[in-house]
Amino acid sequence: MKFLSITTVSILLFLTMANTAQAQDQEKGITIDISRKYYSIKTLKAIVDEISANGGDYLQLHFSDNESYAIASEFLGQNSENPNSAYLTKKELLSLIAYSNDRNIMVIPDIDLPAHSKGWLNIMKEKDSGLYTDIVTDYSEDTLDYHNNAVALYTANQLLDEVLDLFYQPKFAGKQRIVLGGDEVPGSGAHQTDFIRFMNQIAKTAKASNYEPQMWNDSITPEGIQNLDRSFSILYWKQSTLSNGAQSLDVQDFEENGLSVYNYNAYSLYFLPSTRFTQEDITEQIDYMKWAYAYNKFFYISDYYKQVDTPNVKGSSLVFWGEHANDLSQERLLKQEKPLIQNFLGL
Repeated sequence: MKFLSITTVSILLFLTMANTAQAQDQEKGITIDISRKYYSIKTLKAIVDEISANGGDYLQLHFSDNESYAIASEFLGQNSENPNSAYLTKKELLSLIAYSNDRNIMVIPDIDLPAHSKGWLNIMKEKDSGLYTDIVTDYSEDTLDYHNNAVALYTANQLLDEVLDLFYQPKFAGKQRIVLGGDEVPGSGAHQTDFIRFMNQIAKTAKASNYEPQMWNDSITPEGIQNLDRSFSILYWKQSTLSNGAQSLDVQDFEENGLSVYNYNAYSLYFLPSTRFTQEDITEQIDYMKWAYAYNKFFYISDYYKQVDTPNVKGSSLVFWGEHANDLSQERLLKQEKPLIQNFLGL
C-alpha cells in the first residue's frame, strides 16, 4: 500500500508539473474590434504599451465586419493619406506594426470571411455593383458567396493578398498568424462541404505567404472537420447547438484531429466597453475575470467554465468588442480597457 501511495503521489506531482509548464508556455494577447469602434493610432499604441509592459505576446486587430472595413485598401479604394475615423491609413497601420514589433508584440490581422463581410461588400457595391452582385450570397447581404463561386473566391484572395502584404512582419517570420473568420456563417450547417472547401482555399493563400491560418470554432461540424486543412488553428469562443440539435465540437474533438486551440471564452474573456460602465464596474469585471478565467476554462453548453486538460491549448485572448462603444471618447475607452488588460495579462 505504501508503494502504491508513493506512486500515486508521484503521478499527481508529474501531472501538476506538466499542467504548470503548459500554463507557462501559453501565449496571451489582446483583441481589439476597430471595425465597430474607431481607435486612434495614439490609443492603439497605448494599448500596445500595456501589452508590452505586462508580458503579453500579440495584438489582434479585428478590422473587418458588417459595420466597416477599418484599414486602408487599394483594392477597395480606401487610399486616403489623411488620418480619418473611417479606417487606419496605410502609414498609420505600418507605424502601429513597427511600434508593436519594436516591443516584441506581433500584430495579427483579423478579417472575417465569408460571413460578417457587409462592411467591405458595401464598399464593393458602390465601387462595382456588377461584381458585388456576382459575389454576394442571394440569402444574406452580410455573406460572401462561398458556394463554389470562383469569382467570389478570386475576390476574397485579392483582398487577402493585400492584407497579407500589409501585415508582413519579418521579425516574426514563420510565426505569423491570420484570422480568416468562419464564425456564424449562414447556411454552413446544411452546406458544410462548400464552407470547408472555401476556408481551405483561402487558407492556401495565407500559407503561401507563410502565415498560419486561424478560424473560429462554431461553424465546423463533426463531418466538416474531417476535411479541414490541418494547418488551421482554432479560436474557441463557445460551443453551440447545431442545426440537427447536436452539440458542436469541443476542444477534445479538435485535439483528436490534430488542431491547436486558442481560448476566446465568450463569458470570461469578452468585454464590450460602454458609457454605462463606471470604474466600479471595471473593478467588478476584474474580480470576475480572476475567478472565471484560466487558460483552459472553455465555454461549453453544459459549463461555461469547463476545465479542459488537453495539450493542444496554445493560448488565450481578452477581446474588446465595439458595438456599444460608439459614444466613448478615446480617453474613456482606455480608462476601461487598460485595467482589464493589466489584470488579464497578470493572471
